[in-house]
Amino acid sequence: MLTHLLFKADFYQRIGGLSVFKGLIVLDLGCGNGEDTRKISKFAKKVVGLDIYQDQEWSKKTKKNIKFVIGKSEKLPFKNKEFSGLFLKDVLHHVDNMEKTMIEIKRVTSKEAKIILIEGNRYNPMFFIHMTKIRGHEHLSQKKFKELILKYFPNAKFIHFESHFVPFIGEKLFKQIIKFEKFLGRFFFLQPYLSYNVALINLE
Repeated sequence: MLTHLLFKADFYQRIGGLSVFKGLIVLDLGCGNGEDTRKISKFAKKVVGLDIYQDQEWSKKTKKNIKFVIGKSEKLPFKNKEFSGLFLKDVLHHVDNMEKTMIEIKRVTSKEAKIILIEGNRYNPMFFIHMTKIRGHEHLSQKKFKELILKYFPNAKFIHFESHFVPFIGEKLFKQIIKFEKFLGRFFFLQPYLSYNVALINLE
């Protein structure tokens, strides 16, 4: 449990923190069990978590500024420009149609909305074996991810980093792993193979 908290705290820090959503109305698209939704709610004015199925954890995470909704990314049940922030993590490779999903993301967010899109890298060595070959997750390559995002958000900026959750190890060892992952990120030739691709839109 402690290593999971360390992993999440480090992950949020790598993408610049969730405080970028302070005072905004945010859509957590593909929210799963609502863990990220709850974290975002600490900063956002309101956050809506959407997924195709209701999760039993939703009832435990609901509070005044959180709402959970069932829906599909290709046809979001929201008005045009309803959100001033959007968060999406590990969702694009699961949707039926990525192009329609991106069109909907563009539709429901305002022009100046702060958007964070996160996707695992298909050609990260660990992800390719564990997630693609064994579990059948069709992650995007770094090139495909950039092409898709830039088609709809030409002003997007990209960051790439190595980050893995390793269960059943102690806190001290996990902190050393995090340090090593950050060290790997310094090498230019490793950039195409780092585990996460992130698009930051309207974020410096």
